[in-house]
Amino acid sequence: MRLHRLLYLSSATDGLAYPDLRDIMAKSEVNNVRDGITGMLCFGNGMFLQTLEGDRRKISETYARILKDPRHHSAEIIEFKEIDERTFINWSMRLVQLGDMDSDTIRLLRLKYSPAVTFQPASMNPQQCFSFLQELYRMTQGT
Repeated sequence: MRLHRLLYLSSATDGLAYPDLRDIMAKSEVNNVRDGITGMLCFGNGMFLQTLEGDRRKISETYARILKDPRHHSAEIIEFKEIDERTFINWSMRLVQLGDMDSDTIRLLRLKYSPAVTFQPASMNPQQCFSFLQELYRMTQGT
C-alpha cells in the first residue's frame, strides 16, 4: 500500500458547538480505525484544518463523507500527495482546539507560519499548514 496525505481546510457553520466537535471526533475515531487512517483536526477562529494519512482510496472515500457533513462548508484541498511515512501515527484522529491552548504559544506559532493575525489556514501554503499541524502535534503529545 502506498501512503498518501490529504490536507484541507473548511469553514464551520454558524452555531457549531462543542457537542458537534465531540460527535465529529467520535465518528472519525470509529471510521478511521476501521480504514487505517491517521490524522489531526485543528479548529480555531471558525476554521478547520485537517490532515488525513493512509491509503489513497480510503482517504478519498473519507473526504467524500466529510464533504457531506453540514457542520462545515467551503472545503478546499490544500494538498494531496504521496508520502513515505505517516506523521500522525499515534492518532486515528485527534482534535486540537486552538482556543483550549495557551494563547501566547498559539499566537507565536501562528505568526511563525502565517501572515494573518488570526488563524486563517487559507493564508498559508501547503508546507506552512503541514508544519503548523506538526508543531501542534508535538505540543499535544502528552495530553
